[in-house]
Amino acid sequence: MYTDQTHRFIIITDTESRLINDRANQLYKKLLTLNINETDIDDFGKYYFTNHHSGNRLFFSIQSSADIIYRSVKKTNKPISELAFIDYGAGLGTLFLLAGMVGFKKVYFNDYFPQWAGYAKTICDKLDITIDDYIPGDINAVIDYGKANHIHFDIVASRNVAEHIYKLRDFYTRLYQSGITSLCYATTTANYHNPAMRLKHYWHHYQAEKKYYKKQRTDYLKELIRDVKAYDLHQLVTLTRGKAFGDFTNTIDNYFKKQPITEVEFLHTNTCDCKTGVWAENLITRSNYADIIQRSGFTFEYTAGFWDTHYKYDIVNFITRILNRLIKISGKKGYWFAPFVNIIATKK
Repeated sequence: MYTDQTHRFIIITDTESRLINDRANQLYKKLLTLNINETDIDDFGKYYFTNHHSGNRLFFSIQSSADIIYRSVKKTNKPISELAFIDYGAGLGTLFLLAGMVGFKKVYFNDYFPQWAGYAKTICDKLDITIDDYIPGDINAVIDYGKANHIHFDIVASRNVAEHIYKLRDFYTRLYQSGITSLCYATTTANYHNPAMRLKHYWHHYQAEKKYYKKQRTDYLKELIRDVKAYDLHQLVTLTRGKAFGDFTNTIDNYFKKQPITEVEFLHTNTCDCKTGVWAENLITRSNYADIIQRSGFTFEYTAGFWDTHYKYDIVNFITRILNRLIKISGKKGYWFAPFVNIIATKK
C-alpha cells in the first residue's frame, strides 16, 4: 500500500509544525512500504512490528509521535537543530523514527531490553534513518551514558512508558538529580480520570496478573524457599505483588522474621515482572503524579491527549471526533474525556 496523499498529522501553525508534519508524511509512506520480512529481525520482533505498524493504528501512532515532538520542542524555546532528543523505553514505536527525521542535533534510542535496540537499528538502516546511538537499560543506564559522554538530553520523551516504570518516584528523582535533562515529556493511556480507560486498565492488570505474573512469583518463590508451606506461599505471592529486586527478597525475609513489610506505593491493581521490574502497570491520579514530580524538583503539568479519528469504521470516528471536541471545550479538565494524558516535568 502506498499513497501520495498529504495527511495532517498535526495542525500547521508555524515552521516547526510544518516541518514535523512533512516528515510525518514521509515516515508514514516509508512504513507503509516497508517489508519487515526482508530483514533479519527474529520472529518475535517481526510479530510485534507488524501488529503495531499495520492498518489504521499506524496513522495514530505517527500522529501521537508528531504531537509529542512538537509540544516538547516548543517547551524548550529552542530550535530543533540545537536539541538532543531521547526516546525512553522506545520499543518499536514511531517516536524515535520520526525524531530521527526532523533535524534534531542528536537523537538517541533507549529500551530496557538490548534486543530491542538491535531491532530498532535494523529498521532504521532499512528506512535510511540516522539515530546517534542505541542505549539499553533503565534510567540509570541512560544517566550513566549521558554523564560518561557529556550529553545533555534536552528532551527525554516517552509514549506509553510511564505506567510501566518500576518505582516512578525514584525515576523522576534520579532524573532530576542527575542534571542530564531539562524536560521529561511522557504520555500514558493509563488515565485514571477517564472511567472507561480506568476500567480498561483494571482489566489489563487483572489479565496480566492472572496469566503471567502471579505464576511467575509462585515459581520464583518455590525456587528461593525450599519446601515452602502452602500457607506461606499463598501469603508471599500476595505480599510480593508489584515488587522486584531487593523489594521482593526483603519481603520474604521480613515475612519469616515477622517484621513489618513495606507496601508498594500506589499498588492498587498494579503488578510487574518480579525479576526485572518491567511491565509494571501503574494507574495513578493527577495528584499522585504532581506529588511525585514536584517532590523530585521538577515543575509539573498534566494535560489531555486526544482520540484517534482514523479507525476502520466511520461511526467510531464520528464518536471520537465528538469526544475530542468535549476535551477541547473542557479545557484543563479535558483529561476526564481523554484516552491518554501528557505528563510534563520541567527543570527551570
